[in-house]
Amino acid sequence: MFLSNVSLFDFRNYAELELPLERSTTVLFGGNAQGKTNLLEAVALSALTRSPRTQQNAELVRFGQQAARVTATVQSQDGLEQVETRILMPPEASSGRVLRQFRHNGRDCGPAGVQGCLRVVLFWPDDLQLVKGPAEGRRRLLTMLLSQLDRVHARWISQYQHLLDQRNALLRAVRDGRQNAGQLDYWTGGLARVGAQIMVDRQRRVLELQPLAAAFHRELSDDRERLELRYRPSGARIGEAPVELVAQQLEAAMAAHREEEIARGQTAVGPQRDDLEVWLDERDARQFASQGQQRSAVLSLKLAELHYLAEATGEQPVLLLDDVMSELDPSRRERLLAALEPGPQALITAADLKDLPPSVLEHAAVFRVERGTVHA
Repeated sequence: MFLSNVSLFDFRNYAELELPLERSTTVLFGGNAQGKTNLLEAVALSALTRSPRTQQNAELVRFGQQAARVTATVQSQDGLEQVETRILMPPEASSGRVLRQFRHNGRDCGPAGVQGCLRVVLFWPDDLQLVKGPAEGRRRLLTMLLSQLDRVHARWISQYQHLLDQRNALLRAVRDGRQNAGQLDYWTGGLARVGAQIMVDRQRRVLELQPLAAAFHRELSDDRERLELRYRPSGARIGEAPVELVAQQLEAAMAAHREEEIARGQTAVGPQRDDLEVWLDERDARQFASQGQQRSAVLSLKLAELHYLAEATGEQPVLLLDDVMSELDPSRRERLLAALEPGPQALITAADLKDLPPSVLEHAAVFRVERGTVHA
């Protein structure tokens, strides 16, 4: 897989950009708040259909403008594909919401129509907090990985979020005396059925990801530590249970928590409460690992994600590294760079070229980013 061109129009601080890319490594350097991360975010948006940095789509549109557009041209084993994402602001004095529109090869489609055309692995500085941070970040990792592998999973996620929003709104209405609790049964059943599909798929993928992450961590720790990934579903015990049984478990768990859910106005169990735990030598890394151990575990996870996507699809994903080289010590930086030779196409940002070793720069296309403009 090769991202050959990125085109931006009124995206973040970019008025307009047309950037051809090399098949190997592209380095983007410059000061803070100049647009380096924004450019990587645009690529991630094309792959994931949502920004990995914000849930507020309005933030993606350049200040004072009414729409933003990101177009990615991708060469894959299926041929040349073009993915376009548009963010449309509501008219002034309107209470409408910000809209997302998608086009694949010039034809309008939904988000599922563009997912999988471009696959990426992201590595932001915030990811270094992945192990000890809240479960939300680890769930996001699973969602991004699985949605890029399988459009059906991406549809499950979208459908689940819709059902969850509806059920939570109903829970609040019941709490406030505006609706009858009996109406919850319909939304509970639908949510349990879709949630079970997501959970069973997550379990399978984590079991497949585990040996890759463990192998990379053995290398990083010089075979001194054993890493294990443990999927913790909320409200169900997966094991080898069929989807139907998992759905029944979820439905029963929601029934058991009904009073609590009504009081809080939120669904208490389900995929939105899952966690992916990282254990080192039979101890929870979130509680017991040192900062260095946690960073090695995160790097192992990212390398496993990169290789898993490549193995599952037969194509290398695009690697997006946002100023993480300066955050890693020399040994971890060396291991990450080893993944690039030979390896995926990579887009790397850095505040200073001194943050990158000569072995990367001598084979890379290097651009300076300044005030939303990219200079060769």
